[in-house]
Amino acid sequence: MSAIHVVVRPDPTRARASAEASASGLFDVVIDGVNVTARIGEGQALALLAELARLVAALVSGRRRRATLRLYTDNEAWEVGLEADGTEALVSVYRAAPSAEVAVDASRVSMAALRKGVLSALDEATRGSCPPNLGASLALARAALAEAIPSQPAPARVCKVSEISSAARRTLTLVASGEFRCAEPRCDPIHDDPQLEQADLHALLLKGTLIACSRDRRVALSQVHLFLVAERLVALAEEVLDAWQHARPLFRRIQAGELRVGVRRGPGDASLALTLGRRQSQATTPALTFPEITPTVLVKTVAEFARALSEAIVRHDAGQQRNLRLAALAEQADRLTKRLRAATEDDSLTNVEPDAYRVFSTPARPSEAQGRWEHGGRIRFTPRWVAAVPNIDLRSALLVDGKLVVGSQRELICLATGSGDVLWKAISARAGSVATASGLVRIFPDGRVVMHDMETGQVRFSTKLTPRGAGGATGAVVQAPGLPKMLVVAEGDRQVTALDLVSGEIRWRHTAKAVGCFRVRRAGKLLIVAGGDTTMVALEVDTGAVIWRVHERLPFTGDLVVEGDSLFAVSGARHGPSSVHRLDVWTGRQVWTAELSARPLWGQPPLLADEVIVLPVRDPKGVGALAVDRESGQPAWAQTPGVAAHTAAWLGMPDCIVANTADGTLLCLEAKTGLPRFCHVFSRPRDGDQPRRLEPTLRAGALFVPQHQVYVVRPRDGEVIGAVPGDLVPDWLRVDEQCNVYLAEESGHLSAFRALAELTRIK
Repeated sequence: MSAIHVVVRPDPTRARASAEASASGLFDVVIDGVNVTARIGEGQALALLAELARLVAALVSGRRRRATLRLYTDNEAWEVGLEADGTEALVSVYRAAPSAEVAVDASRVSMAALRKGVLSALDEATRGSCPPNLGASLALARAALAEAIPSQPAPARVCKVSEISSAARRTLTLVASGEFRCAEPRCDPIHDDPQLEQADLHALLLKGTLIACSRDRRVALSQVHLFLVAERLVALAEEVLDAWQHARPLFRRIQAGELRVGVRRGPGDASLALTLGRRQSQATTPALTFPEITPTVLVKTVAEFARALSEAIVRHDAGQQRNLRLAALAEQADRLTKRLRAATEDDSLTNVEPDAYRVFSTPARPSEAQGRWEHGGRIRFTPRWVAAVPNIDLRSALLVDGKLVVGSQRELICLATGSGDVLWKAISARAGSVATASGLVRIFPDGRVVMHDMETGQVRFSTKLTPRGAGGATGAVVQAPGLPKMLVVAEGDRQVTALDLVSGEIRWRHTAKAVGCFRVRRAGKLLIVAGGDTTMVALEVDTGAVIWRVHERLPFTGDLVVEGDSLFAVSGARHGPSSVHRLDVWTGRQVWTAELSARPLWGQPPLLADEVIVLPVRDPKGVGALAVDRESGQPAWAQTPGVAAHTAAWLGMPDCIVANTADGTLLCLEAKTGLPRFCHVFSRPRDGDQPRRLEPTLRAGALFVPQHQVYVVRPRDGEVIGAVPGDLVPDWLRVDEQCNVYLAEESGHLSAFRALAELTRIK
C-alpha cells in the first residue's frame, strides 16, 4: 500500500518574528515520494496540520465519509479532499475556483498509513517552539487522532450514471456517462442537517466519458471530469449567446481539466465551429472540429446537458440538493435557457384599436426655439438672492410652480424663488425627487416612496417598493385629464409598478420576462417600457395590460423619444452593431429600421429635428453624430467622431443640433446638412470650474449654456447675447419661463438672478 508522509517545514525565503515563523511554513503531503500538494505553497502550516488531524480522526472513526481541508496561496484557494473507501483513503488536491483545476485525483492510500503519517508530523511539529495557542491546538488534535477507534466501514457506494444527454438533435448532441461515490446518510454533515447548504466541489469530481455528435462526426473523450466540463461549457455558452445577440465575432479557447474546447464565430449571423480535444500533453487522438453549428443550438444543447447532469447527480445522491456548487450550475443552465427563449421567441403584438389611446395624446408644446430673444438684443441679469444648503444633493433639486425644492443629507428645504425665503423644511435623507400635481414624491434608495405636500412639506403617504439594483429611479408621471393620477416607476430589476398619487396604493405591477434597466415614457394612454431587453412593450395606463409588444434580436437600450404619432427607439449593445427604429406609437407597427454605422452614445435618446433624427456616436477619437431621414430612415449625413470632446451634452432643436462639451466648446450643427452653424470656445481659468452637468437649456429663443459661468447664446446665429454674473460654478442650472436663472454649486451655495426687462423700439 502507498506510503504517506506529512511534512511541515519553515519557509526560508521570508524573515519573520519567531512566533509567526513557527506558525507559518510549507505544508506538504507526500505519497510514494510524490509531493501531491506541491502547488499549494506557503500557508499557516501548524494550524492546517491541526485541522488535518481532526479530519483524519473523523474519517478513521467513521464519523465522516468525506472531508476537505482548504489551503490558501496569495491569489488562489486550494482544497485537499479526503474520502474514506473501506480501509483506504482517497486523496485529491484541486483548486476551488470558478475554473477549477484538479492536480491530484483520488490517489489511494491506506487509512492506517494516513493516520501514522499525520501523527508523525504532529510529533515533529511539537518538538520545536510554537505559540502557546497553537501548541494547545496541536496537542488536542493529536489526542483526538491517537484516541480515535478505527471503524470497519464498508466500501463507498459507487453510483454509475449513464447516458446523461441533451435532447437528441441532428446538428449537435452531447452524451456522457460516468460514476461517482455517494456519501452515505449520517456520515456527512451535508446529509445530516437539512438547513445547511455547502459548496462541496469534492463530491462532484466524477469522471466519465463525454461523447459529442454532429451530423456524421463523432468524438469520444474518456476520463474527463464531467461536472467541471459542464461548468465551463455553460460559461462558454453564455459568451456565445451574448456574441450572437449582439452580432459580434467570438474566438475563445477554454480548458476544463483534461478537455480543451474552442469556439470560432464570425460577425453578424455567421455560424460557429466547435472544437473538442484533449490537452496537447495528453492527446491520444487528434482534436475534432464540428463546423456549421448554429449558436442557438449550441446554447440549448449545453443548457440541457448541464441540467441533465445536475438532475442525475441529485437522483443518485439526494443530499447534493444542498450543494451550492451544484445548485449554481442548475441555476445557470435555467437562466441560460430563459435568455435563449426570450431572444428567439418572437412574441410581437400589434394594437388593433389605436384610436382608443390616441384621443388621450397631449398637444405638442410650442418650441422654445422661438420667443422674444430670437431676434432681440442683449439680455442682462441682476442678482436676487443667495442661500446656503450644507451637504446639498443636486440630483434632488427641483424648480416647480414658483418654488425651489432642494434636498440635503438630512433635510428637505423649500425656497420661494422670488425672495429666497424658506417656506418649509422637512426631515429627510438623500433621495430622488419627482414633482407631480398632487405633491412632491421622494424615492429613496431602499425603495421607500414618500409623498410630501408641496405647500406645507407634510408627509401625505409612504409606500415601500423593491429597490433597484442599478440605474437610479426612473419612471413617468400620469396626470392628464381623463386619466388616473399615478406615478409609474421601475421597481427592482424586472418590474414596472403604478402608484396612485392620491391614496399611495399600488394599482398594478408588470413583470418583464427578463432582467433589464427599464425606462418608462408616457404617450397618451400608453406607457412605453424598454431597456436592456429584446422586447419593448406598451402598457395601458389604467390596468397595466400589454397593448402592443415589439421583439428584436438586439436588446433595446431604453433610449427612446415620442413625438406625435411616432416613437423612435435605439437597439444594440455597448460593443456591437446598433439600430434605430421608428414605430407607430399607437399600434406598435414598425415603420422602418435603420442600421447604424457607428455606436451611439449609451443613455442618450435620439435628437429630433424637423426632417432628420440625429444620434450622437462615440469612438476612441471622440464624439460625432449620425443623422437619418425621419420619413424613410435613410442616412442623411454624418459627422465623424472627433468633432466634439468625449464628454458632451446634446440638445435637439427644429433646425439645428447643439453640443456643449467639457473642454469649453459649444458646437452647433445644421440639422439638414450636418455642417457647423457656429462654434464658441469659452475660456475656463481653472479645471475645477467645470460644471458637473453640461446640459444647455432653451428658453424663449435663447440658449443658456453652463460652462465656468452661464452664457446666453442665440441659436439662430450663434451670437452671445448675455452672461449670468457671479462666481458660482453652475453645477445645477434652471431657467423659468421669464428667463430668470437659478444656479447651485456642489459646495452648497445657491443663487437666483432676474432677467431685466427688454427695451423695444415702438414706432
